Amino acid sequence: MEKIIWLFMLGVSLLVSYVQLDATIFSLVLFVLFLFVSTALFLRFDEDHWLDRVSPIVGVGVGVLSLIGYLGLVVVSFNELDQLGIWTVLVRLLLMYVGIYIFVMTTTSFLAGATRVKPSRFFRPVLIFSVFFYGAMLLLPLQPGL
Repeated sequence: MEKIIWLFMLGVSLLVSYVQLDATIFSLVLFVLFLFVSTALFLRFDEDHWLDRVSPIVGVGVGVLSLIGYLGLVVVSFNELDQLGIWTVLVRLLLMYVGIYIFVMTTTSFLAGATRVKPSRFFRPVLIFSVFFYGAMLLLPLQPGL
């Protein structure tokens, strides 16, 4: 199922890159791609994860270092992101996937350290929480008057 979702996401992102869309429709397409990314992550986070085998402080450390590297990559590539041509939406899709994964991994490691429960118990609730609020943020350009 996850491979079918990835094939669909890649196909839609490449199709959207070829077609010039209105800003409203483009926001809706990004939101739909975000929902598919979230579904792929939901399927990816299972009960047996590598974070269950290490200390929560290692997960938080790896997550914070990954987040710093991720933000550095986004800042460096911010101006060139719109000049990638047909690859723009695909790169945004991959950056969205990696960003959500790093955020969920870091947050669940922090919660696991605070509660002394395995991080895999927090993956899906944290993912659902972040998907709800990030999805609402993606839909902000559709609000009239903003």
